Amino acid sequence: MRLTEWPRMPFLNDEVKEWIALELQSLGVEDLAVYALEAGTEGDERRVMVATEVGLLDHRYAPFGSSARYRLAMLMYPWQVLRGVELRADTFRLWAREHRTRWSFRLHHPHFEAATESPDLGQALCDLARVCAVMAEPFGVPAGRGSSEVPGAHPGGPRPLPPAPVPSDDEEPPESSSARPEAQAESAADASATDEREPEDGPERPTPVAIGDGEEVLDLDEEDELAAVPSRSDDQG
Repeated sequence: MRLTEWPRMPFLNDEVKEWIALELQSLGVEDLAVYALEAGTEGDERRVMVATEVGLLDHRYAPFGSSARYRLAMLMYPWQVLRGVELRADTFRLWAREHRTRWSFRLHHPHFEAATESPDLGQALCDLARVCAVMAEPFGVPAGRGSSEVPGAHPGGPRPLPPAPVPSDDEEPPESSSARPEAQAESAADASATDEREPEDGPERPTPVAIGDGEEVLDLDEEDELAAVPSRSDDQG
């Protein structure tokens, strides 16, 4: 549905249509699809979404300072930043051979929701959803899940990163090998000092050996000790 074909309700006066037409002329584009809905608490405001070749134009038409002055504010969202296009249809039977369809349209970024049971407005929602679905980038939330079902996710925003672990007061952060060169130098000096240490004066003490089963210790006097020492055959006695 085009801007010039917009139905009577929700009402768009000639001033709004003329201002939006001037914007399209300045951008050098045409409106591919349009949808408008009431905004604000008093019903005097309008939000008008206009799909163009270059992006989605989000309009706010509301009183500016007083009810006698109105302003039309526009923000353009290039198609590359558009996220989360959802269109739902619920058709139900009223009476015999009569039915009605309720259309629901939603954008995650920029956040926009609209629903209607009017055939004309339903067609406008379908036109807007078709253009957005073709032009928008894929959404980051998995299919079948809305941003409200993802903890910490914001409409149109990326998924939140898990929080980094915070070390407790009792736990000291590990130090890298290059963090303390003084400690490494002290360790190397201690190692070299240990290797260069001279042995103590005096004969080495023999290493005790455990006595096996069936062995006994014999006490030898001095002559027996000399006789027990092996000697060479050419020694002169």
